[in-house]
Amino acid sequence: MIRPASILAALVAALVGLAAKAAPPEPAELSLVVAISTAPANRPALREDLASEQARRLHAWRAQGVVKSYRLLFNRYADAGSWDAMEILTFADAAAQARWNAVERAAPAGLDPRALALTTSISSTPSELVRRGAATTGPAGGGPFLVIPYDALVPVAEYLKYVDGYTVPQMRGWIEEGVLAGYGLHVARYYAGRPWTALLVLDYRDEGALARRDEVVAKVRGRLAADPVWKTISDNKKAMRAEKQLAVADQLAGEGAGP
Repeated sequence: MIRPASILAALVAALVGLAAKAAPPEPAELSLVVAISTAPANRPALREDLASEQARRLHAWRAQGVVKSYRLLFNRYADAGSWDAMEILTFADAAAQARWNAVERAAPAGLDPRALALTTSISSTPSELVRRGAATTGPAGGGPFLVIPYDALVPVAEYLKYVDGYTVPQMRGWIEEGVLAGYGLHVARYYAGRPWTALLVLDYRDEGALARRDEVVAKVRGRLAADPVWKTISDNKKAMRAEKQLAVADQLAGEGAGP
């Protein structure tokens, strides 16, 4: 019988080996992920307001340097336990984030009064965009997004080694296969009691690319399985994180680099 301690030891050894050869990640950016919920009957009205008024407001705040980038997403489905709309904001520095905090005093989540009247709850998670990547060739994104929350079962530093060893190689493979336009991983800064520790945002090129997701995942994993370090991490991934309820979303507005 294989003991859990032996499994963990093998996984740690694989992560140590990975850290020795991996390229350093890009510096993290301050971010804020805002999940907005409404009653099912109000989804059409909220979507209309966000696609027009909120998109205009976010564009203006970016022009003013309040936000560095933004993505405004809307869940395709009314889904209990999930959100209806999501703002993903990044900030150039702490001073810019402080300017957003001033915005929040007058307009929670930056929403206009009509959107606020349609909103039943808001969950805001201060975070950092710690990993990101994008295709350098081919058409830009514009297709559906997959937004996947995770609870890390180990310290964040150890979890990120796992991400670098297991998740990032797969996403790079999906980009190479032409289905993924970009990805971003946000980690909550104060994650005690939060809905997630890490949030993975995947930007698919189009509907056909999303339809090929399972096929491409299997293809890339089959290729990566030849790497013994990746294989060890893959065999023990359940010890690192728990995947929560994902959402399929459409982008209503967005500017700047990275999901």
